[in-house]
Amino acid sequence: TPLTYIEMNRAQRWTLVATVLASATVFLDSTIVNVALPRIGRELPHSLVGVLEGQTYVYTGYLLSLSTLLILAGALTDAYGRRRMFIFGLAGFGLMSALCGLAPNLETLVVLRVLQGVAGAFLVPGSLALITAGLEGPLRGRAFGIWSGASSGTTLLGPAIGGILVDTISWRAAFLINIPIGLLAIAGALRS
Repeated sequence: TPLTYIEMNRAQRWTLVATVLASATVFLDSTIVNVALPRIGRELPHSLVGVLEGQTYVYTGYLLSLSTLLILAGALTDAYGRRRMFIFGLAGFGLMSALCGLAPNLETLVVLRVLQGVAGAFLVPGSLALITAGLEGPLRGRAFGIWSGASSGTTLLGPAIGGILVDTISWRAAFLINIPIGLLAIAGALRS
């Protein structure tokens, strides 16, 4: 019957875990970093840009590169393989997150955030493509619902998580949090 509950197999569960975590980092990062911007402006040295200008570039550079490259990233995903480009995006996003967390000055952070957005552009269409390819029928609908809910939830939780990280550890933790999440997502992608 149409209302029969269908269980996901192991590979499908790992696909869902990987795609949810990958998209969560992209959406979470946009809100966590927004909370860290005042501390970044106070603590990072700068010479080419002013504090407010640099903070604006850190935030909008990420969102601009992410949003403008979504269609191109989707096309590259179709051309070179969903899983391959998804893992490439995860690795790039994790690497750029680590480098952002270690940035020595505001100008370097601006450039790294743009590159982080480029890597992030592969994760959202890649996530949706992997769900579409790996799940069918009611399972696909359920997976899209879980993916949407998790994406919305991480976006809503971002300011609270960012505040805790910035107040208890450092603004750098707002970027470094993406590394363990990305590693889990890579593990999920390799198992699916």
